[in-house]
Amino acid sequence: MDQPFRGPLLNRAIQDHLKHYITEHHLQPGDMLPPEGKIAEDLGVGRGSVREAIKALESLGIVEVRHGNGVFVRSFNFDSVLDLLSYGLVFDRSRIAEILQIRKWLEAAAIAEITQIIQPEEIAQIEELLIRWAKKTEAQVAPGEEDRAFHRMLYSTLGNESLLALLDIFWLVFHAVPVRTITTDLQPTTTLHDHREILEAVKSGDVALAQQRVQEHFSGIETRLLQAAASRDAEQSNWSKR
Repeated sequence: MDQPFRGPLLNRAIQDHLKHYITEHHLQPGDMLPPEGKIAEDLGVGRGSVREAIKALESLGIVEVRHGNGVFVRSFNFDSVLDLLSYGLVFDRSRIAEILQIRKWLEAAAIAEITQIIQPEEIAQIEELLIRWAKKTEAQVAPGEEDRAFHRMLYSTLGNESLLALLDIFWLVFHAVPVRTITTDLQPTTTLHDHREILEAVKSGDVALAQQRVQEHFSGIETRLLQAAASRDAEQSNWSKR
């Protein structure tokens, strides 16, 4: 490799070379890349530069470093999207409402197809989940993963792993600190009821009703977001008057 680059530009050039190597050699998830020393020798760069480029690709979810074993290609994932959203929302909470709106659009669209193809055994599994959820609610125990599992089980009917991964990202982002100080559920009984209503609409085969229930499900969070924004604006206004 010619070296007209230094610093970040060199790092990017090595990253591009490694990505090209993966595609050119038709490497699959789990396949190993050449050792750092071999890459450095082939490119005529220092091993430190190669190491930094690999770290960058690892942060993007493209490769996985297994210490003592080597560098391996990872399967497709949304890790970098999750990191970006979780970090970015710390500084710009106004985006939370936009992310919620995107999730609502996705789920409202997906639920229409699910209502027409979901099988009785899949519905039965979700009903069992709701029973466990109800027991936790009655015992005043935080439901934890039940909310997340409900959406995964419902939308897994479509067999779209990318959709499930995106929904997981939304769930994780909305339960991250400090975002969860806004999105924390203060009415667990109502939330459980909302999920039951969604499933009942799906069971009935009524697409329009199922979409309506999904829309209503997000209204509580939207209200909390509006209240948080109003509170924040008032606080900033009072501070500016001091």
